[in-house]
Amino acid sequence: MAGSPPSEAESLALETARRQLGSFAVPVDRTDRIPLSVAVGRVLATDATANEPVEEADISVDDTVFDRGHQVRPGDVGLLRATGVSELLVRQRPQIGIVPTGDELQAEASAAHEVETAGFTLAQYVDRWGGKVTYRDPVADDAPALRMAVQRDLTRDALVITGTEPGDTLREVVADLGEVFTDYVDIDPGQRTGVAVVEDRPVLLLPKSPSAARVGAVQLLRPLLKAFADAPLSAHPETRATLAAAIDSQHGVRTFTPVAVNDGTATPLPGVDLATATRADGWVSVAADEAGIDAGTTVSVENWDYLP
Repeated sequence: MAGSPPSEAESLALETARRQLGSFAVPVDRTDRIPLSVAVGRVLATDATANEPVEEADISVDDTVFDRGHQVRPGDVGLLRATGVSELLVRQRPQIGIVPTGDELQAEASAAHEVETAGFTLAQYVDRWGGKVTYRDPVADDAPALRMAVQRDLTRDALVITGTEPGDTLREVVADLGEVFTDYVDIDPGQRTGVAVVEDRPVLLLPKSPSAARVGAVQLLRPLLKAFADAPLSAHPETRATLAAAIDSQHGVRTFTPVAVNDGTATPLPGVDLATATRADGWVSVAADEAGIDAGTTVSVENWDYLP
């Protein structure tokens, strides 16, 4: 069931929510030894040192080519190969459990049920952000079933639950198992996002709305994943464009608006459904201390779905 509108006392600022989740993100100390050919995107668990000299790069045998904690880029592997490196010791990817909830959902579409999309989409994002995903079938709004679903994935580094609202059965179960720090975060869409912890595992509670779940995941789950991986949180690619229409924003809430970009013009897209989020070429953010952005303003459009 839906909860009441958030009060200032109940709601967390976005940066506070990030810190709250991040306080439980101990960098993963599990390691894998992997071939150089699959190392792009992985984080070094130890210094990568040269086995062969490379005169043009002024590298000698046993020189450190890249330091521990470096995230391997496509261009790095050529240099590493030239120094005689064929495999690397890297951190294991953070393990993230994704559990969709809701009586109306099922894994496949049918006449009687709605196909689950929010959790499935987030699983693709997590994989791209460097996490190892366990994506579960939807769980009905039944307290014993939800309790088992939460406890099952406490072996993961973090847990993401979609389709939940303040005051529903799932949040009652999570509060009984651990602690719900807040049922609301100052983001729009996504104000009904919750932040919790169960057995020292951070738990992100996301609403059913595809746009709200996507905003919550990009703004909260992505930084959490990078903290677990001890990897840099790089900025999204941005383009500059002129707003075709004004964007309104509630004071005290950071607003994220999907836009379509064409010939240097950014047109805000209405709605928060799956089609709206999919049609977006990027997202424009409005700071919490601003009332909105006027039409004709030049804005930065962040591309959350950038594919190199």
